[in-house]
Amino acid sequence: MNQDVLDLFSRADSPQAALRNRVLLLRSVESLQGLDEQGLTLFAEHATNRFYRKGDVLTTEDEQPRAIGIVIEGQVTVTRTGKPGYVARRGEGFGMLAVMASTTTGRVVADIDTVTLEIPVATFRVALEENFSLLRNCLRIMGTTLTRARHHLPADPSNPPSVDLGDYYVRPRTLPEQLIQLRRGPFHQMNVEALVDLTRRMKERRVPAGHVFWSAGEPSTFALHVEYGRVRCTAPDGQHVDVGHDFTLGVMDVWSGQPRSYEARAETPIIAYHIDYEDFLVIIEMHVSVGLDMLRGIARQYLATDKSELG
Repeated sequence: MNQDVLDLFSRADSPQAALRNRVLLLRSVESLQGLDEQGLTLFAEHATNRFYRKGDVLTTEDEQPRAIGIVIEGQVTVTRTGKPGYVARRGEGFGMLAVMASTTTGRVVADIDTVTLEIPVATFRVALEENFSLLRNCLRIMGTTLTRARHHLPADPSNPPSVDLGDYYVRPRTLPEQLIQLRRGPFHQMNVEALVDLTRRMKERRVPAGHVFWSAGEPSTFALHVEYGRVRCTAPDGQHVDVGHDFTLGVMDVWSGQPRSYEARAETPIIAYHIDYEDFLVIIEMHVSVGLDMLRGIARQYLATDKSELG
């Protein structure tokens, strides 16, 4: 059974047929959706078929990733210390989380005789840098997955962030002042050129306590970087978390492409910077390193949770 599947992908009637079969398989993988034909062909040309017996260890925990894998037939389980196992079945991928987070692998074991298609890490990274659609799709998947792991809130309510109101200021900041402030906060890794472009697209908003920035179910069209104040975020089930100075709200909803998953209400007067989704897209398309840094950060935040929806 497994050998027959392996034959389909590695010993087709011709090299062209084998390549076509791989492209068809890759197109069906959720995390690769949006990748254009050139990118899919790049992956297919560099991919390798592997056959593993039941119990074979594909990778041990804390290895440097060498490839991302897609299960053609069979099943593997990915485990990391302190987390439940992630099971990848036919048509599902594994190993991508470690690559997106730029970290080491989990332990991957074949639960039954298994055939995989494996793409070298270097090839995947080249595609991430050169194919904006792939990067955008990876951000969508990670945003959706992290939001679920946080109970549809911007932070885990069981481990909420400390809330610092920040310093209230009356006069709007000049562009240089705003750049200096953002450089000290969560955007400190962003290169100067990208930070200037981002700052120019931000719009300052000042609202009183009680203002509702958005309600659950509304379209996710912008993110909000809090400069001063405290915002309460409440999920439809009543769970809530408060955030304050230097916290950026709404990013996961924006990248996931889903409606707002919680209400965001000002608990105090708020000074914040508003950035539209379309402007975010322009920034990461112009400055790919920003999108890669963002993807790495989201993936690492997900690895810090106790969830295992991705391997």
